[in-house]
Amino acid sequence: MNGRGVVCYDWMQALNDSKDRLHETRNLLRETWSRAFQVNDLGQGEEAWDALEVAFAGNHPKFEAIDAPYHDLDHTLKASACYVELAVKNLQTNDYQPLPLGIAELGLIAILFHDSGYLKDKGDLSGTGAKYAFDHVGRSQAFAKMWLLENGFDDDSILEIQSMIQCTDFSARTLPITFASNSHRLAGHMVGTADLLGQMASHDYIRKLPLLHQEMIEALNHNQSAKIPVEIPQTPQELLKMTPDFFNNYVIPKLTNEYENVFKLLNQPYPDGPNRYMRQIQEHIDSINQDSNKA
Repeated sequence: MNGRGVVCYDWMQALNDSKDRLHETRNLLRETWSRAFQVNDLGQGEEAWDALEVAFAGNHPKFEAIDAPYHDLDHTLKASACYVELAVKNLQTNDYQPLPLGIAELGLIAILFHDSGYLKDKGDLSGTGAKYAFDHVGRSQAFAKMWLLENGFDDDSILEIQSMIQCTDFSARTLPITFASNSHRLAGHMVGTADLLGQMASHDYIRKLPLLHQEMIEALNHNQSAKIPVEIPQTPQELLKMTPDFFNNYVIPKLTNEYENVFKLLNQPYPDGPNRYMRQIQEHIDSINQDSNKA
C-alpha cells in the first residue's frame, strides 16, 4: 500500500496465474478502486461487469456465449485491470488532469464492453464471433448503448462511452475522435492504452498469436468483399514475425502520440521507473527476434 492508501497489486500476475483467480482479481480491483476514489465499490462498473459475465457466458437473451478464440473474457479482464491501474495511478500525479470519479467509471464501462462486438446474435451458429473482427468496434458500441439505455444513462454519457470504445479501433480508417472534455479524452486514451498493453503484456501473448491469426482469417473469409483495413499475414508464423515491427512502428507511436504517453503512469516509481507492462512486451519481442535469427 502506498502513502495515499492505494493497494499496489500486480493484476497482470494475478490474471496470468490461473483463470480460477478472475473473481479474486475483481475483488482486488474493487479494493484498489475503492481506496483510490474513496468509495465502496466500482460504482456503475459493478453492474457493467455483471452484464459482461452474463453475456459472455451465453446467458443474455439476445446473444450466444463468446466463442472468439482470442478475444475472450480473459482478454477483456486483462485490459480492464490495466485500465483500473491507469485510472488509479493518475490520481497520484499532477502531470495529467485527475479523472473525476464519474468519468473514470465511464471509462471502466467502456473497457469492459470494448470487445462485446464479438458476441454473436442468439441463434447464430455459423462460425465464431471472430467473423466480426473488422466491424466489432461498431458492434461493441451498439451493445454498450443497449445496456446503457436499459440502465438509465443519459445521451451524453452514452456518446462518451462510445467514443472511448472507438479508441480501441486500431484500423487505418480510424477518424479523429470527439470528446466533451479533456477528462473524457484522457479516459478514452487510457482505454486504448489498456487494450494494447493488457493483451501484449500477457505472459501467453506469443502462444495465443495463432488464435489471433485464426480470428483474422475467419473475419477475412466472412468479409471477402469488404475493404479490410489491415494486411492479413498468410500464416501464424508470419503474424509472429510481424509482431516486432507492429510494436515498434505502430504500437509505440500510438501510445506516445495519440494516447498522450499515459502508459508512463504505470512506471514504478513514476515517472522514470521501469514499466512491467512494457518490459514484458519487450521480452516477447526479444524472444521473437532471437527465434527469427536462429531460423
